[in-house]
Amino acid sequence: MRVMNVKLKYIAVLVIVALLGVAAYQAYWLEQLHFTIGEQMDNDIREAMRVADLKEVFLRLKSIEDKGPHGTMDVRAGIGEDGSITTKAVTTTQVTLDGETLEQKTGVVLRSNPSVDSDSTANDENAFMKMLEEQISVTELAEMIQRGLHLGVDRFEGTRYEKYDSLLTAGLQQLGLSGDHRLLCIKTDTVFRQTTKGYTPSKNARQYVYDWTDYGRYELTIEPTTGLVWREMAGILTASGLIVLLLGLAFYFLIRTIIRQRTLDEMKSDFTNNITHELKTPIAVAYAANDALLNFGEQADEAKRHHYLTLCRQQLERLSGMVEQILSMSMERRRQFKLNIETVPVAELLQPIIEQQQLKADKPVTITTHIEPEDLAVQADRAHLSNILNNLIDNAIKYSPGEAHVEIAASSSAISVTDHGMGIAADKLPHIYDKFYRIPTGDLHDVKGYGLGLFYVKTMVEKHGWNIDVSSTKGKGTSFTILLI
Repeated sequence: MRVMNVKLKYIAVLVIVALLGVAAYQAYWLEQLHFTIGEQMDNDIREAMRVADLKEVFLRLKSIEDKGPHGTMDVRAGIGEDGSITTKAVTTTQVTLDGETLEQKTGVVLRSNPSVDSDSTANDENAFMKMLEEQISVTELAEMIQRGLHLGVDRFEGTRYEKYDSLLTAGLQQLGLSGDHRLLCIKTDTVFRQTTKGYTPSKNARQYVYDWTDYGRYELTIEPTTGLVWREMAGILTASGLIVLLLGLAFYFLIRTIIRQRTLDEMKSDFTNNITHELKTPIAVAYAANDALLNFGEQADEAKRHHYLTLCRQQLERLSGMVEQILSMSMERRRQFKLNIETVPVAELLQPIIEQQQLKADKPVTITTHIEPEDLAVQADRAHLSNILNNLIDNAIKYSPGEAHVEIAASSSAISVTDHGMGIAADKLPHIYDKFYRIPTGDLHDVKGYGLGLFYVKTMVEKHGWNIDVSSTKGKGTSFTILLI
């Protein structure tokens, strides 16, 4: 038993460590996922700022076209004369001087990587190859062209800051960010501010910067997107929680099953010890009585001979009852037996049971019966109904300290057996029908048995299609009621 307890302790420790390991891995994985989604959200916000800027530039470009010709704009991205990867914007504006229309050109070159070979030839093929070597992505190329386009449009018409704010707000709402924000448009010589009414950024607010050119940028301030990230992870969090919960339940039932198996082994061991003791007693008594008849001439004394033969019969009946219960439990387990239902008169069935119980009891026993009507009969298996009542009456006598007073009541709807003995504690009542279960009595073992009686009673009652109910008060007695309907 000690070895089993040690093994169970190790199993419990391993299970707990495994659960903690799974939980820790889930937490680490969720943390990394939260970080990844957070980074993606930051990139999406910056992309929303860039797209809003591009839309605002195109709106100004459309407005310029609607007003008539003002000049031309040329935007190029590629390899500059010095071999650097550049974006170049050249605008040609029409101006009128002394009644004569003149053209004025303005060129701006944005260098994205000046530290390249100055001997490179600035043709299309070299430009393309150079961009491949420098691993310029399509997005980076688009941003370079957008910056050049921005510079060119800015020569004709200034930035529409409020329009950009409305376009950015719409982009943020598409990302699920509908909260307040503050937007700054910072140029070389001016700063424009647009803030949601009543909004003051907290100390944890995040700031995102988008430089549209070297001389201007947008700064967006919003509250942390942690809540939105967690909401996006709600499905994953739920699934992870369910996985951990299911694993916990599985381990719980595993440990519970192991404990129940250990308890069952203990109960079987107790059963073996008890049944061995119970079988030895009647065998020894019958052997002693039979030996007296054979060896001590007691057959000449009629009274003693009758007494010894009665003892033998009683002990054999006791042995027969034990064997019957054990066999019944074995048959019930295999579901191979059927009840032999017949009409059984209750009074006729009870009379020999009562006489037998009074005869074998080692204490004064008073058993009263109340049968209504007197000729009451039930549909039952005679042998099993007899065993059921025999078990209930036997328990009532055994668990009554001193003189036993047992009351039996029967009607067409119920049969009850009531005693005024020691009673059963409320926390023990749910277990009294368990196989091999015996109510703990500390170090006292004055009540013999092997924990099959009430299990047998409940099994046979249910086989008949009946129910059994029990009520008990500690120190006042117990009442078992078989509900026939």
